Amino acid sequence: MAAENNGGEIKLTVGEEKVTTADVTKGEELDLQHRDPEHLHDHVKIQFHDVFGEPDETVFSFDFIWKLAFKLFTNVKLWCYRITSLICGLPLAICWGIYFALLSFCAIWCCEPYMKAYAIELGCIRRLFNTCLNAFCRPCFEVMGYCFYNIRIQKA
Repeated sequence: MAAENNGGEIKLTVGEEKVTTADVTKGEELDLQHRDPEHLHDHVKIQFHDVFGEPDETVFSFDFIWKLAFKLFTNVKLWCYRITSLICGLPLAICWGIYFALLSFCAIWCCEPYMKAYAIELGCIRRLFNTCLNAFCRPCFEVMGYCFYNIRIQKA
């Protein structure tokens, strides 16, 4: 196994197979302006006016307090998020990457084969159940259908 870094792209050789980071991301580029294209987090888009509002024109704070509160809220929210993501973002990205890799592994190598085997095993029971339904229930329902077949309801 060998690795080399050429211009920001990491090349990894395992045996005879050569893999680069571009192969993994398939050339997908990040949009740094629109970071939530799937709208996963619309419920946490909180602005100052979503939290604070003075209900009446007769009861309100000084304008400079209101403006300062707006600036403080907005900047503290931004910088707390940035500092927290700086400290925790990369370790959590690694943890979630491992988690989803293991989840994918389990779905591909454990769950799906198990469900396929389970469906095969239940095939015998399904045939037996269908045979019983066709032998006992279907004739009864067909007779009921023939009994009510010619009933017509008309509005007067």
